[in-house]
Amino acid sequence: MLKLFRNIRQSLLNEGKTTKPASRTGRYFKYAIGEIILVVIGILIALQINNWNENQKSKKDEVYVLTEILKNLEEEAILVHDILLQRQKAKIAITSLLKFVKNEPMSIDSVQYYMVNVFTFERYFPINNAYEILKSKGLKLSDNSLTTKISRYYDYEQPQMSSSILDIELPVLKIFNDPNGLMRFFLNLQKDRQVLLKNSSDPEFISELSSFLLPFQDNSGGTLNKLFIFEESNSQLRQKITETLKLLN
Repeated sequence: MLKLFRNIRQSLLNEGKTTKPASRTGRYFKYAIGEIILVVIGILIALQINNWNENQKSKKDEVYVLTEILKNLEEEAILVHDILLQRQKAKIAITSLLKFVKNEPMSIDSVQYYMVNVFTFERYFPINNAYEILKSKGLKLSDNSLTTKISRYYDYEQPQMSSSILDIELPVLKIFNDPNGLMRFFLNLQKDRQVLLKNSSDPEFISELSSFLLPFQDNSGGTLNKLFIFEESNSQLRQKITETLKLLN
């Protein structure tokens, strides 16, 4: 197109050299207009090329960040699933021990076995480094709904899950750190591994165990329900990002 305008411009210029002065003025005016049009077209083409380059760079950045977020989500899915499995074991253990404190006969070995599962917990460390990269770049994703889903997951759902899991950890750690509480009834207590009781029939032990289990049951059950929801949210977000990456690629 630029070549076409250059040819027209040259034609007008040549014509201007062989015509009368009055006619030449008109020719030169047309020539000037042609020059302006050429400049405008050149600017528009340059802007289009620049926009294309910027779009390609943004697309490349988006693919990179989304790929990293997907990796983070996959890592977190494994961690969350492990915690969920432990909470399910704890739920069974708590239910069984509550029957025990309500006078249902149970061997000391069974009591100790269930108490190991009650006192076992997995620490949760949110994996969000790729999301931090996304925020630091100020990158606008091509899919606004995906931006909303990612922000909700990392800014709301993940902190809520972290807080809920911490509600499990703190009461258990309190037992480990209080020699005047349940600890005084143990011969040995190793987190995740072993509980050895002095006497599982001790009325004081049964009373204190009951006082611990009743509120802990609510915390553990509530966290378990949130884990199921969080796991599903993680899965849906991974699926959405995978679909978006296919489109971008």
